[in-house]
Amino acid sequence: MNEDELQKGIATLELLKVQLENLQKQIDAIQLSIQEIIRAVETLKGYTKMENDEILVPIGAGVFISAKIGEKKGIMSIGNNIFVDLPLEKMIESLKERRKKYEELLSKLTIDMKKLQENYAVLSDKVEKDYQKYLEEMKNVQSP
Repeated sequence: MNEDELQKGIATLELLKVQLENLQKQIDAIQLSIQEIIRAVETLKGYTKMENDEILVPIGAGVFISAKIGEKKGIMSIGNNIFVDLPLEKMIESLKERRKKYEELLSKLTIDMKKLQENYAVLSDKVEKDYQKYLEEMKNVQSP
């Protein structure tokens, strides 16, 4: 076992660790998006059942303004700062489709993460054994 091989193994472990961290960040962001979609769909469903009710609309900084329920439509982002005016039912459908795509992506990333974790574990075990072997060889070289 030479020092270069050991260094390469350690460098590969570090690279895998960074990839795992990045995958986890992506998974966390997708999970947040899914939760946001779930809340939006539930809110829209409740809103569609309202008639001439008055609601409080948050505008930020802990401030709410009152608004009366009127027309059952809204504006929705479809990506890249493009917004469309849609009936609430269409918004709900679109959000459900978006959620399905996010869940599919989440599933794929979770599988990728598991494979990467398995690879990391195998390589980590190998590097640990190589390191022990390297230490043993260095011990034998130093003692006559």
